[in-house]
Amino acid sequence: MLSEGYVAKVQEKNGRLLIVDDEEAVLQALKRLFHRQYDVVIHTSGAAALEELKKDTFDVIISDMRMPGMTGAELLKACFEQYPDMIRILLTGYSDLDSAIKAVNEGNIYRYISKPWDNDQLRSVIAEAIDNRDLKSANEKLNAHIIEQNKELESLNRRLQERFHETSFDLGEAEAKLTDAYRSLRQEFNSMVHILVSIMERRNGEEEGSSERLARLAKEFGEFSGLEGQQIQDLYYAALLKNIGKVSLPDSVLNKSIAQMTRAEKMDYARFTINGQTMLMLLEPLQNSSTIIRSHMELYNGKGFPDKLSGDAIPKEARILRIVTDFVEIQREYNFLGETLTSEDARSYMLKMAGQRYDRELVDIFMEVLEDFDEGVVSDMERIPIQDARIGMTLVGSLISPAGMVLLSEGTVLTERHVEKLQAMHRQFEGHEIKLHVRREKPPEKEDSDQAGPG
Repeated sequence: MLSEGYVAKVQEKNGRLLIVDDEEAVLQALKRLFHRQYDVVIHTSGAAALEELKKDTFDVIISDMRMPGMTGAELLKACFEQYPDMIRILLTGYSDLDSAIKAVNEGNIYRYISKPWDNDQLRSVIAEAIDNRDLKSANEKLNAHIIEQNKELESLNRRLQERFHETSFDLGEAEAKLTDAYRSLRQEFNSMVHILVSIMERRNGEEEGSSERLARLAKEFGEFSGLEGQQIQDLYYAALLKNIGKVSLPDSVLNKSIAQMTRAEKMDYARFTINGQTMLMLLEPLQNSSTIIRSHMELYNGKGFPDKLSGDAIPKEARILRIVTDFVEIQREYNFLGETLTSEDARSYMLKMAGQRYDRELVDIFMEVLEDFDEGVVSDMERIPIQDARIGMTLVGSLISPAGMVLLSEGTVLTERHVEKLQAMHRQFEGHEIKLHVRREKPPEKEDSDQAGPG
C-alpha cells in the first residue's frame, strides 16, 4: 500500500511527436515505441493531422507515404509551408524510393525511412532530430543573450561618460568593469561561433576540426598579405564559417560534386554564399565576415559567383579565402577538377591559374606561407563507393543507408563479413550511389636500396 507522502515520479518527455498512417496497427506500434520518451499523438489521415496542427504544436511529424486522400509527401510539403520549424520524416516502402527522394527536395524532409523499420535505428533518427532542434534553439538563445549584453554594454559606456563629467566617479574601477564585460562578451561570442561551426561540420559531412585548420591557414596568409587587426579577425571567422550557407541545402546537392549536379541543383548550390551572408549579417561582430563569405567564391577573371565580380572589385579578404579554399578542396575527393591532387600538384595548379582564377600577387605570397605553415590542412578522410570497400579499412563516419538508417558506426574496422554485406547492399540498392567515409591509406614506404644490407 502506498504511503501518504508518496508522489509518483513522472518521466520527463523529450519532445512531441505527431504520427500519421492509415493503418491502425502501424500507429499503435509506433506509439508503443515512443510513448515513454515523447508525447505522442496519432492520426489516420493527412487532413486530420493538419487540423491537429491548428490546435497544437509538435517537434516532429512522421507520416506514411501511401495514404488515401492526401499522400505523405503532400502532407509534409504542406507542413513545410505552414510549420517550417517542425522536423518532417517520411515512412516509405522500397517501391516508393524515387517518390521519396522527390519528396525530400519538395518538402525539405529531414529523413525518409523504409518499411519495415528497425526500432533501434528509428529511435536513433528521432533522437538525432530532437538534438538538432535543441542545438538550433540553444543557438537562438545565445544570439539573443549576446544582443542583450551588447545593449547593456552600450548603457554602461554611456553612464561612464556621463559620470566622468558630473561626479568624482572612480574611473579606474569603471574601466575594470567595462574590460571584464567585454571579455565575458567575447568568450560567449566565441562559444556561439564554435557551436555554429559544430552544427555546420556535422550537417555538411565535414571532418570535425577541419574548419579550424583551414581558418588558421587563412589567418596566417592574411597576416603575410598585409592585413591588420580587425581585418585578420574578420577573415578568420569567415574561414571558419564559409560553408554555413550549405546547412540548408538538401542532401541531393550536398553529396555531389559540382560536375554531377543538375542545372537546378547548381542554381541551389550557387546560393550558399548568399545564404551564409544572410544567416550571419545580423550578428554585428560577424557583419564584415558575412560580406567576405558572400564573395569568397568569386574568381579573379569574373567567372565566379554570386555577383560575377572581378579583379580588385573582389574584397582582398575574399580573394585570400578563395585561394585557401581551392588549395584544400582540390586535394579532396569530388572537387571541381574531377581528380584529387597531391599537395605539390595543387601548388602547381594554383601557380598555373594565377591571373585567371586567382590574384597573381596573392598566389605568390601564398606559396611563401605554405613553406612556413607546418600544420596539415587536408584530412586523411576519403569517400569511396561501398563496392570498393576492403578488409581493414576504418570508417571515420557512420554509414547511412538510402532509407536513412545507421548501418555501421564511426570507428568500425571492416572485416570480411562487413565487406560481403556491403557488396550485397550495393546490389540491393543498384542505381543509388552510397559512399563510405574511410581513413585514407598511406602508401607503403619504399625500401632504401642504398641502405639495404647484402641479400
